[in-house]
Amino acid sequence: MIPRPFSVSSAGGVKCARRYNTGKEDHISAAERLAARRRRILMKNAASPVTEAINAIEGAVYAGIKKFGFRKHGRTLHRFVSEDISQVISFQCGQAYRGDTDRMWVNLGIRVPECSEREFFPSRPVKKYYKEYECTIRSRLGFIDGGVEKCFRVTDGTEAAANEILCDVLNKVLPVFDILSERRAVLTRRRDFPSFDVLCRNQILLEESMIYGHLGDVEKARELFEKHYRLKLEEYNDMTKNGRRYYLKKGERIVYMGQDITAQEDGFVTIYGASRGHLDYLDGLAAKLGLR
Repeated sequence: MIPRPFSVSSAGGVKCARRYNTGKEDHISAAERLAARRRRILMKNAASPVTEAINAIEGAVYAGIKKFGFRKHGRTLHRFVSEDISQVISFQCGQAYRGDTDRMWVNLGIRVPECSEREFFPSRPVKKYYKEYECTIRSRLGFIDGGVEKCFRVTDGTEAAANEILCDVLNKVLPVFDILSERRAVLTRRRDFPSFDVLCRNQILLEESMIYGHLGDVEKARELFEKHYRLKLEEYNDMTKNGRRYYLKKGERIVYMGQDITAQEDGFVTIYGASRGHLDYLDGLAAKLGLR
């Protein structure tokens, strides 16, 4: 699933800088968490109206796309194309401790095995299905239109939500899924759909390298791998020398590599330093893949 935004981070493997709100309005106490847990336990033996509503919405969407090869696994609708490429539509609910379990998002994902597993020829057995968070091409309804994510209040009625979701899936999602249904198409057309690729676009070169390696073109795989490496090295050097600016609201706090800044007013702050974690990972990956 696509996580709700919480931390300040920068692309390219740089470690996250923790971001805090020093006010009390977003604080969740241990007692509140315990109460939420008790509510979840009490709800296990009986389907709540929210659960029934989500079941109805997902069931209606599944009925509309089952003929296209999708199979239902819990809150995940999944199909394989080109034998081992996964295409996923999943239903993500709100969190009990936030009191928004009646809110729902629809997540989208495409998983090419070698991209996810970082092996030219993955050795793990193929699972029955894969979840959206295991994909590397990921988005949400709403994002795919170039706008904000769509959030559905399931208690407002199931029919309208199901119809809207199914309409989006049939007219916006499946046409792109059909295009990106085999490896050559992922290589040539992925960049045509940036709104379907909102989380891992900074890894495209690396993932293209993995696909070329899987297809047997090791030289092309090496070329793209080194291009990705150089870009990440440039980002690391720039972060180390020039830092990164982050916008903080008054009272927000950012902690990163020995720097602890609390904003005295709304505005930008600059933090310095970078982690070599991603570069070290790439060095190890290159050796494992035989690219160096």
